[in-house]
Amino acid sequence: MNQIWTLAVSGLVLAAGVLLVAGWLGECGVPRFHRPRVAEAPKLEIGRREAAAIFGGALAFRAVVFLAAGLVICLIMEPGAGAAQALGAWKRWDAWHYVNLVELGYSGYVEDGQHLFVVFFPLYVWLVRLIRVLTGNTMAAGLLASFTCFAGGCVYLYRLAAWEYGRAAARRALVFLSVFPFAFFFGGVMTESLFLLTTAAALWHIRRHQWLAAGLWGALAALTRMHGLLLIGAAGAELFSYGRPLALPEQERKRALLARLKALPVIFLPVVGTLIYLGLNHAVTGSPFGFVSMQEHWSQGFCWVSDTLWYVLHNAISYQDEATRLVLWVPELVLFPLFFALLLWAARRQGSTFTLYAFVTLVLDYSLSWLLSAGRYLSCAVPFFLFMAVLTSRRPRLAVGLTGAMAGLFAVFLLAYLSGAQVM
Repeated sequence: MNQIWTLAVSGLVLAAGVLLVAGWLGECGVPRFHRPRVAEAPKLEIGRREAAAIFGGALAFRAVVFLAAGLVICLIMEPGAGAAQALGAWKRWDAWHYVNLVELGYSGYVEDGQHLFVVFFPLYVWLVRLIRVLTGNTMAAGLLASFTCFAGGCVYLYRLAAWEYGRAAARRALVFLSVFPFAFFFGGVMTESLFLLTTAAALWHIRRHQWLAAGLWGALAALTRMHGLLLIGAAGAELFSYGRPLALPEQERKRALLARLKALPVIFLPVVGTLIYLGLNHAVTGSPFGFVSMQEHWSQGFCWVSDTLWYVLHNAISYQDEATRLVLWVPELVLFPLFFALLLWAARRQGSTFTLYAFVTLVLDYSLSWLLSAGRYLSCAVPFFLFMAVLTSRRPRLAVGLTGAMAGLFAVFLLAYLSGAQVM
Protein backbone atom coordinates (compact mmCIF):
# COMPACT_ATOMS: atom_id res chain seq x y z
CA MET A 1 0.00 0.00 0.00
CA ASN A 2 2.85 2.38 0.88
CA GLN A 3 4.50 1.74 -2.49
CA ILE A 4 1.27 2.39 -4.38
CA TRP A 5 0.85 5.62 -2.43
CA THR A 6 4.43 6.68 -3.18
CA LEU A 7 4.06 5.98 -6.90
CA ALA A 8 0.70 7.76 -7.13
CA VAL A 9 1.68 10.89 -5.18
CA SER A 10 5.18 11.15 -6.65
CA GLY A 11 3.83 10.61 -10.16
CA LEU A 12 1.23 13.34 -9.74
CA VAL A 13 3.73 15.80 -8.26
CA LEU A 14 6.40 15.11 -10.87
CA ALA A 15 3.86 15.32 -13.71
CA ALA A 16 2.73 18.71 -12.42
CA GLY A 17 6.36 19.84 -12.28
CA VAL A 18 6.97 18.73 -15.87
CA LEU A 19 3.79 20.52 -16.99
CA LEU A 20 4.88 23.75 -15.32
CA VAL A 21 8.42 23.60 -16.73
CA ALA A 22 7.02 22.92 -20.21
CA GLY A 23 4.77 25.96 -19.83
CA TRP A 24 7.75 28.08 -18.81
CA LEU A 25 9.74 26.90 -21.84
CA GLY A 26 6.79 27.92 -23.98
CA GLU A 27 6.82 31.37 -22.39
CA CYS A 28 10.53 31.62 -23.12
CA GLY A 29 9.74 31.06 -26.79
CA VAL A 30 10.79 27.45 -27.35
CA PRO A 31 8.59 26.43 -30.33
CA ARG A 32 8.12 22.82 -29.26
CA PHE A 33 6.60 23.99 -25.99
CA HIS A 34 4.33 26.69 -27.35
CA ARG A 35 1.61 27.78 -24.93
CA PRO A 36 -1.10 30.42 -25.31
CA ARG A 37 -0.17 33.79 -23.93
CA VAL A 38 -1.36 34.40 -20.39
CA ALA A 39 -3.92 37.20 -20.46
CA GLU A 40 -2.49 40.56 -19.47
CA ALA A 41 -4.16 43.88 -18.86
CA PRO A 42 -4.21 45.87 -15.58
CA LYS A 43 -0.66 47.08 -14.80
CA LEU A 44 -2.13 49.45 -12.21
CA GLU A 45 0.22 51.57 -10.13
CA ILE A 46 -0.75 52.20 -6.51
CA GLY A 47 -0.17 55.70 -5.18
CA ARG A 48 1.21 56.62 -1.78
CA ARG A 49 -2.17 57.55 -0.33
CA GLU A 50 -3.69 54.22 -1.32
CA ALA A 51 -0.64 52.34 -0.04
CA ALA A 52 -0.87 54.22 3.26
CA ALA A 53 -4.54 53.26 3.55
CA ILE A 54 -3.69 49.59 2.98
CA PHE A 55 -0.89 49.79 5.54
CA GLY A 56 -3.14 51.44 8.13
CA GLY A 57 -5.99 49.01 7.51
CA ALA A 58 -3.73 45.96 7.86
CA LEU A 59 -2.22 47.39 11.05
CA ALA A 60 -5.69 48.03 12.45
CA PHE A 61 -6.78 44.48 11.58
CA ARG A 62 -3.87 43.03 13.51
CA ALA A 63 -4.65 45.28 16.48
CA VAL A 64 -8.33 44.21 16.45
CA VAL A 65 -7.37 40.51 16.39
CA PHE A 66 -4.91 41.07 19.24
CA LEU A 67 -7.44 42.98 21.36
CA ALA A 68 -10.22 40.46 20.67
CA ALA A 69 -7.91 37.62 21.69
CA GLY A 70 -7.02 39.52 24.86
CA LEU A 71 -10.69 39.96 25.75
CA VAL A 72 -11.39 36.26 25.22
CA ILE A 73 -8.47 35.36 27.48
CA CYS A 74 -9.39 37.83 30.23
CA LEU A 75 -13.15 37.24 30.18
CA ILE A 76 -13.55 33.59 29.22
CA MET A 77 -10.37 31.51 29.29
CA GLU A 78 -8.84 33.03 32.43
CA PRO A 79 -11.44 35.26 34.12
CA GLY A 80 -9.68 38.05 35.95
CA ALA A 81 -6.46 37.72 33.99
CA GLY A 82 -4.62 40.97 33.30
CA ALA A 83 -2.70 42.44 30.40
CA ALA A 84 0.43 40.45 31.28
CA GLN A 85 -1.41 37.14 30.92
CA ALA A 86 -3.04 38.27 27.69
CA LEU A 87 0.36 39.22 26.29
CA GLY A 88 1.94 36.01 27.54
CA ALA A 89 -0.64 33.89 25.73
CA TRP A 90 1.19 34.69 22.48
CA LYS A 91 4.45 33.35 23.89
CA ARG A 92 3.94 29.77 22.73
CA TRP A 93 5.89 27.21 20.73
CA ASP A 94 8.53 28.92 18.54
CA ALA A 95 7.65 32.35 19.95
CA TRP A 96 9.23 31.30 23.25
CA HIS A 97 12.52 30.59 21.48
CA TYR A 98 12.51 33.86 19.54
CA VAL A 99 12.03 35.79 22.78
CA ASN A 100 14.96 33.97 24.38
CA LEU A 101 17.15 34.50 21.33
CA VAL A 102 16.43 38.23 21.46
CA GLU A 103 17.26 38.42 25.15
CA LEU A 104 20.15 35.94 25.38
CA GLY A 105 21.61 35.88 21.88
CA TYR A 106 22.52 32.81 19.86
CA SER A 107 25.61 32.11 21.95
CA GLY A 108 23.81 32.60 25.25
CA TYR A 109 20.69 30.56 24.56
CA VAL A 110 21.84 27.00 25.25
CA GLU A 111 20.02 23.80 26.15
CA ASP A 112 21.80 20.65 27.36
CA GLY A 113 25.08 22.33 26.48
CA GLN A 114 24.09 22.67 22.81
CA HIS A 115 23.26 25.63 20.62
CA LEU A 116 20.03 24.01 19.47
CA PHE A 117 18.39 27.29 18.52
CA VAL A 118 20.79 28.23 15.76
CA VAL A 119 18.20 26.58 13.49
CA PHE A 120 16.13 29.78 13.84
CA PHE A 121 17.12 32.32 11.20
CA PRO A 122 18.42 35.65 12.52
CA LEU A 123 16.80 38.59 10.72
CA TYR A 124 13.63 38.60 12.82
CA VAL A 125 15.71 38.26 16.01
CA TRP A 126 17.87 41.22 15.03
CA LEU A 127 14.84 43.32 14.06
CA VAL A 128 13.07 42.66 17.37
CA ARG A 129 16.25 43.39 19.30
CA LEU A 130 16.46 46.76 17.53
CA ILE A 131 12.83 47.63 18.31
CA ARG A 132 13.25 46.52 21.92
CA VAL A 133 15.56 49.49 22.40
CA LEU A 134 12.44 51.64 21.99
CA THR A 135 9.87 49.50 23.80
CA GLY A 136 11.97 48.05 26.62
CA ASN A 137 9.90 44.85 26.42
CA THR A 138 10.75 41.89 24.20
CA MET A 139 7.19 40.65 23.68
CA ALA A 140 5.95 44.15 22.85
CA ALA A 141 8.86 44.60 20.42
CA GLY A 142 8.15 41.26 18.77
CA LEU A 143 4.46 42.02 18.32
CA LEU A 144 5.21 45.50 17.00
CA ALA A 145 7.70 44.05 14.50
CA SER A 146 5.18 41.45 13.34
CA PHE A 147 2.28 43.90 13.07
CA THR A 148 4.36 46.38 11.07
CA CYS A 149 5.87 43.77 8.76
CA PHE A 150 2.43 42.29 8.11
CA ALA A 151 1.12 45.72 7.13
CA GLY A 152 4.10 46.26 4.83
CA GLY A 153 3.62 42.81 3.32
CA CYS A 154 -0.03 43.63 2.65
CA VAL A 155 0.99 46.77 0.77
CA TYR A 156 3.31 44.79 -1.50
CA LEU A 157 0.76 42.02 -2.00
CA TYR A 158 -1.86 44.62 -2.93
CA ARG A 159 0.56 46.32 -5.32
CA LEU A 160 1.43 43.00 -6.94
CA ALA A 161 -2.18 41.88 -7.28
CA ALA A 162 -3.33 45.26 -8.63
CA TRP A 163 -0.47 45.30 -11.13
CA GLU A 164 -1.43 41.82 -12.35
CA TYR A 165 -5.23 41.71 -12.06
CA GLY A 166 -6.66 45.06 -10.91
CA ARG A 167 -7.91 46.57 -7.67
CA ALA A 168 -10.89 44.27 -7.13
CA ALA A 169 -8.66 41.19 -7.26
CA ALA A 170 -6.11 42.94 -5.06
CA ARG A 171 -8.74 43.54 -2.39
CA ARG A 172 -9.81 39.89 -2.50
CA ALA A 173 -6.21 38.71 -2.25
CA LEU A 174 -5.74 40.81 0.90
CA VAL A 175 -8.94 39.49 2.45
CA PHE A 176 -8.02 35.87 1.71
CA LEU A 177 -4.54 36.36 3.13
CA SER A 178 -5.85 38.04 6.28
CA VAL A 179 -8.50 35.44 7.13
CA PHE A 180 -6.56 32.36 6.07
CA PRO A 181 -7.06 29.89 8.96
CA PHE A 182 -3.44 30.17 10.09
CA ALA A 183 -2.99 33.89 9.36
CA PHE A 184 -3.17 34.69 13.08
CA PHE A 185 0.52 33.75 13.17
CA PHE A 186 1.17 37.06 11.39
CA GLY A 187 0.31 38.69 14.70
CA GLY A 188 2.56 36.53 16.85
CA VAL A 189 6.22 36.63 17.81
CA MET A 190 7.34 34.56 14.84
CA THR A 191 8.87 35.15 11.42
CA GLU A 192 5.75 34.87 9.26
CA SER A 193 5.11 38.59 8.86
CA LEU A 194 8.72 39.38 8.04
CA PHE A 195 8.86 36.56 5.50
CA LEU A 196 5.60 37.77 3.95
CA LEU A 197 7.02 41.28 3.61
CA THR A 198 10.34 40.23 2.10
CA THR A 199 8.78 37.67 -0.25
CA ALA A 200 5.94 39.88 -1.51
CA ALA A 201 8.36 42.78 -2.02
CA ALA A 202 10.80 40.57 -3.93
CA LEU A 203 8.05 39.19 -6.19
CA TRP A 204 6.77 42.71 -6.84
CA HIS A 205 10.18 43.89 -7.99
CA ILE A 206 10.73 40.69 -9.98
CA ARG A 207 7.56 41.33 -11.97
CA ARG A 208 8.67 44.95 -12.50
CA HIS A 209 12.09 43.69 -13.68
CA GLN A 210 13.81 45.73 -11.00
CA TRP A 211 16.47 43.11 -10.44
CA LEU A 212 18.66 44.83 -7.86
CA ALA A 213 15.72 45.61 -5.57
CA ALA A 214 14.42 42.06 -6.05
CA GLY A 215 17.81 40.64 -5.13
CA LEU A 216 18.12 42.77 -2.00
CA TRP A 217 14.65 41.80 -0.76
CA GLY A 218 15.50 38.20 -1.62
CA ALA A 219 18.63 38.41 0.52
CA LEU A 220 16.50 39.61 3.45
CA ALA A 221 14.04 36.76 2.81
CA ALA A 222 16.91 34.25 2.87
CA LEU A 223 17.99 35.71 6.22
CA THR A 224 14.47 35.06 7.49
CA ARG A 225 13.88 31.54 6.22
CA MET A 226 15.74 29.07 4.00
CA HIS A 227 12.90 29.30 1.47
CA GLY A 228 14.13 32.79 0.63
CA LEU A 229 16.53 31.11 -1.80
CA LEU A 230 13.55 30.07 -3.93
CA LEU A 231 13.23 33.69 -5.04
CA ILE A 232 16.30 33.11 -7.19
CA GLY A 233 14.24 30.62 -9.17
CA ALA A 234 11.29 33.01 -9.42
CA ALA A 235 13.58 35.77 -10.67
CA GLY A 236 15.26 33.41 -13.13
CA ALA A 237 11.91 32.21 -14.47
CA GLU A 238 10.81 35.80 -15.06
CA LEU A 239 14.18 36.95 -16.42
CA PHE A 240 14.30 34.39 -19.22
CA SER A 241 10.60 34.28 -20.10
CA TYR A 242 9.47 37.90 -20.48
CA GLY A 243 9.52 39.04 -24.09
CA ARG A 244 9.86 35.39 -25.30
CA PRO A 245 13.58 35.83 -26.08
CA LEU A 246 14.04 32.36 -27.60
CA ALA A 247 11.39 33.11 -30.22
CA LEU A 248 13.30 36.14 -31.55
CA PRO A 249 15.46 36.13 -34.70
CA GLU A 250 19.02 34.97 -34.04
CA GLN A 251 20.73 38.35 -33.67
CA GLU A 252 17.97 39.82 -31.51
CA ARG A 253 17.92 36.63 -29.45
CA LYS A 254 21.64 36.90 -28.73
CA ARG A 255 21.30 40.54 -27.65
CA ALA A 256 18.29 39.74 -25.48
CA LEU A 257 20.00 36.83 -23.76
CA LEU A 258 23.19 38.83 -23.23
CA ALA A 259 21.20 41.63 -21.58
CA ARG A 260 19.56 39.09 -19.31
CA LEU A 261 22.87 37.51 -18.34
CA LYS A 262 23.98 40.87 -16.98
CA ALA A 263 21.18 40.71 -14.41
CA LEU A 264 22.20 37.28 -13.10
CA PRO A 265 24.62 38.49 -10.39
CA VAL A 266 21.97 40.58 -8.63
CA ILE A 267 19.21 37.97 -8.77
CA PHE A 268 21.60 35.66 -6.91
CA LEU A 269 21.83 38.11 -4.00
CA PRO A 270 19.66 35.83 -1.79
CA VAL A 271 22.75 33.64 -1.55
CA VAL A 272 24.34 36.49 0.45
CA GLY A 273 21.58 36.16 3.05
CA THR A 274 22.25 32.45 3.33
CA LEU A 275 26.00 33.03 3.62
CA ILE A 276 25.42 35.44 6.50
CA TYR A 277 23.33 32.75 8.20
CA LEU A 278 26.09 30.19 7.65
CA GLY A 279 28.57 32.67 9.12
CA LEU A 280 26.37 32.95 12.21
CA ASN A 281 26.40 29.16 12.48
CA HIS A 282 30.18 29.11 12.28
CA ALA A 283 30.52 31.81 14.93
CA VAL A 284 28.16 30.01 17.33
CA THR A 285 28.83 26.30 16.70
CA GLY A 286 32.24 26.29 15.01
CA SER A 287 30.75 24.96 11.77
CA PRO A 288 28.89 26.82 9.02
CA PHE A 289 26.54 23.83 8.85
CA GLY A 290 26.00 23.51 12.57
CA PHE A 291 22.25 23.87 12.04
CA VAL A 292 22.16 20.52 10.22
CA SER A 293 23.12 18.52 13.29
CA MET A 294 20.92 20.69 15.51
CA GLN A 295 17.91 19.88 13.33
CA GLU A 296 18.13 16.29 14.53
CA HIS A 297 17.00 17.48 17.95
CA TRP A 298 13.87 18.90 16.30
CA SER A 299 13.36 15.69 14.27
CA GLN A 300 13.73 17.75 11.12
CA GLY A 301 15.32 16.83 7.84
CA PHE A 302 14.42 16.31 4.20
CA CYS A 303 11.67 13.80 3.49
CA TRP A 304 10.18 13.37 0.02
CA VAL A 305 6.65 14.77 -0.21
CA SER A 306 4.94 11.38 -0.69
CA ASP A 307 6.56 10.02 2.47
CA THR A 308 5.58 13.13 4.41
CA LEU A 309 1.97 12.87 3.26
CA TRP A 310 1.94 9.18 4.15
CA TYR A 311 2.77 9.75 7.81
CA VAL A 312 0.50 12.82 7.89
CA LEU A 313 -2.33 10.62 6.57
CA HIS A 314 -1.56 7.93 9.14
CA ASN A 315 -1.52 10.49 11.98
CA ALA A 316 -4.70 12.17 10.75
CA ILE A 317 -6.48 8.82 11.00
CA SER A 318 -4.95 7.19 14.05
CA TYR A 319 -2.95 9.66 16.17
CA GLN A 320 -3.61 8.77 19.79
CA ASP A 321 -4.60 12.27 20.95
CA GLU A 322 -7.83 13.23 19.22
CA ALA A 323 -7.45 16.98 19.84
CA THR A 324 -4.00 17.01 18.24
CA ARG A 325 -5.35 14.97 15.36
CA LEU A 326 -8.02 17.59 14.67
CA VAL A 327 -5.94 20.76 15.01
CA LEU A 328 -2.64 19.51 13.57
CA TRP A 329 -2.71 16.42 11.37
CA VAL A 330 -6.12 16.73 9.71
CA PRO A 331 -5.52 20.35 8.56
CA GLU A 332 -2.09 19.40 7.20
CA LEU A 333 -3.62 16.51 5.28
CA VAL A 334 -6.43 18.64 3.83
CA LEU A 335 -4.33 21.68 2.91
CA PHE A 336 -2.02 19.89 0.47
CA PRO A 337 -4.67 18.63 -2.00
CA LEU A 338 -6.53 21.94 -1.79
CA PHE A 339 -3.43 23.99 -2.59
CA PHE A 340 -2.28 21.45 -5.19
CA ALA A 341 -5.66 21.60 -6.94
CA LEU A 342 -5.52 25.41 -6.91
CA LEU A 343 -2.06 25.23 -8.45
CA LEU A 344 -3.22 22.89 -11.22
CA TRP A 345 -6.11 25.26 -11.95
CA ALA A 346 -3.66 28.16 -12.21
CA ALA A 347 -1.11 26.25 -14.29
CA ARG A 348 -2.53 27.26 -17.69
CA ARG A 349 -3.98 30.58 -16.58
CA GLN A 350 -1.09 32.26 -14.74
CA GLY A 351 2.48 33.10 -15.61
CA SER A 352 5.27 30.66 -14.80
CA THR A 353 6.95 33.07 -12.40
CA PHE A 354 4.09 32.52 -9.96
CA THR A 355 3.18 28.91 -10.73
CA LEU A 356 6.73 27.54 -10.60
CA TYR A 357 7.46 29.42 -7.38
CA ALA A 358 4.18 28.21 -5.87
CA PHE A 359 4.89 24.61 -6.91
CA VAL A 360 8.37 24.46 -5.41
CA THR A 361 7.19 26.22 -2.24
CA LEU A 362 4.33 23.75 -1.73
CA VAL A 363 6.48 20.68 -2.38
CA LEU A 364 9.30 21.83 -0.09
CA ASP A 365 6.87 22.83 2.66
CA TYR A 366 5.65 19.23 2.56
CA SER A 367 9.09 17.64 2.35
CA LEU A 368 10.01 17.59 6.04
CA SER A 369 10.63 14.51 8.17
CA TRP A 370 8.34 15.80 10.94
CA LEU A 371 5.96 18.42 9.58
CA LEU A 372 4.16 20.37 12.30
CA SER A 373 3.56 23.81 10.77
CA ALA A 374 2.30 23.37 7.21
CA GLY A 375 -0.55 25.86 7.69
CA ARG A 376 1.81 28.47 9.11
CA TYR A 377 4.27 27.99 6.25
CA LEU A 378 1.56 28.18 3.58
CA SER A 379 0.26 31.45 5.02
CA CYS A 380 3.34 33.06 3.42
CA ALA A 381 2.90 31.38 0.02
CA VAL A 382 1.98 34.62 -1.75
CA PRO A 383 1.05 33.26 -5.23
CA PHE A 384 -1.73 31.05 -3.85
CA PHE A 385 -3.61 34.08 -2.55
CA LEU A 386 -3.28 35.66 -5.99
CA PHE A 387 -4.69 32.46 -7.51
CA MET A 388 -7.63 32.58 -5.07
CA ALA A 389 -8.34 36.17 -6.08
CA VAL A 390 -8.40 35.24 -9.78
CA LEU A 391 -10.45 32.09 -9.18
CA THR A 392 -13.18 34.13 -7.49
CA SER A 393 -13.11 37.08 -9.93
CA ARG A 394 -16.49 36.24 -11.48
CA ARG A 395 -17.76 34.05 -8.69
CA PRO A 396 -19.00 36.39 -5.94
CA ARG A 397 -20.76 33.59 -4.04
CA LEU A 398 -17.58 31.54 -4.02
CA ALA A 399 -15.63 34.57 -2.78
CA VAL A 400 -18.08 35.14 0.07
CA GLY A 401 -18.25 31.46 0.96
CA LEU A 402 -14.48 31.07 0.90
CA THR A 403 -14.02 34.17 3.04
CA GLY A 404 -16.61 33.04 5.57
CA ALA A 405 -15.24 29.50 5.82
CA MET A 406 -11.66 30.67 6.28
CA ALA A 407 -12.65 33.35 8.80
CA GLY A 408 -14.52 30.77 10.87
CA LEU A 409 -11.55 28.42 10.86
CA PHE A 410 -9.28 31.38 11.65
CA ALA A 411 -11.25 31.94 14.87
CA VAL A 412 -11.23 28.23 15.74
CA PHE A 413 -7.49 27.78 15.28
CA LEU A 414 -6.66 31.05 17.04
CA LEU A 415 -8.67 30.01 20.09
CA ALA A 416 -7.03 26.59 20.02
CA TYR A 417 -3.59 28.22 19.82
CA LEU A 418 -4.29 30.56 22.74
CA SER A 419 -5.59 27.69 24.84
CA GLY A 420 -2.34 25.74 24.37
CA ALA A 421 -3.37 23.24 21.69
CA GLN A 422 -0.72 21.98 19.28
CA VAL A 423 -1.35 24.60 16.64
CA MET A 424 2.15 25.56 15.63
